[in-house]
Amino acid sequence: VPEQAQIVMYRGQDAGKEAAHVYIDGHLQSALMPGGYTVFCTPAGEHALESYIGDAPLYVGKRNPASFAKLSGGQTYVLEAPVMPHQSTPIVHTGKDAQQSLQGLRRQVHVISRAPSVVPCQTETKLSLRSDVLFQFGKGGYNDLTAEGRSQLGQVVQEIQQQPGRISGIEVIGHADPIGKAQPNQTLSQQRAETVRRVLLEQGVQSQLVHASGRGSSEPVVQCNSGSRSEKIACNAPNRRVELVIQGTQNGG
Repeated sequence: VPEQAQIVMYRGQDAGKEAAHVYIDGHLQSALMPGGYTVFCTPAGEHALESYIGDAPLYVGKRNPASFAKLSGGQTYVLEAPVMPHQSTPIVHTGKDAQQSLQGLRRQVHVISRAPSVVPCQTETKLSLRSDVLFQFGKGGYNDLTAEGRSQLGQVVQEIQQQPGRISGIEVIGHADPIGKAQPNQTLSQQRAETVRRVLLEQGVQSQLVHASGRGSSEPVVQCNSGSRSEKIACNAPNRRVELVIQGTQNGG
């Protein structure tokens, strides 16, 4: 999510016997043995981020952090803990190199993070459902749902129910195409969102999690300025949609 950065810190398959202490802002987050990795999230911004092997009893990483990084929100950083003596700055890996680096490693969770900068990792999943599939054309009421639309929403509910306790909110946002007047489009988009919310609740999603709103035709994803009316209707199909923004938390930190 835009407010957070995710860190994946790993240690390669070296022959060392001592743990690599991972520090963020002077606080211990993990202790990595060879072939281990840790995943955690922190608010976007500048943080001290280091890893030391054999820093006892002085614990330099805790007392005098020297390596800082500016972390952008919505990004995942793959970092390798240095194993050479007197080195503390993590090595940055990107792209395919980052993916390959983590193969065969195991996640370490035996150390309880003491770092106040570490926060639960927030996730945000966006789904876009075509209104032409969900509803009869130009309609948005409960009785206007199509069989295929009900089936699609049932699949969404199944995905939500597979994450018990990890969903923190669901925004249901209706959108209309710009054909016609603004106020009827707003009303239709709101009606579609409320209908989808009703179906989610009927199928067991907790009511306090789901909020419905309509945006009318104010947020088109395609522009259709030319052609006959029928051509514009066909062109505008992607604009007639209901979006679900599912917010949650994942294990991390």
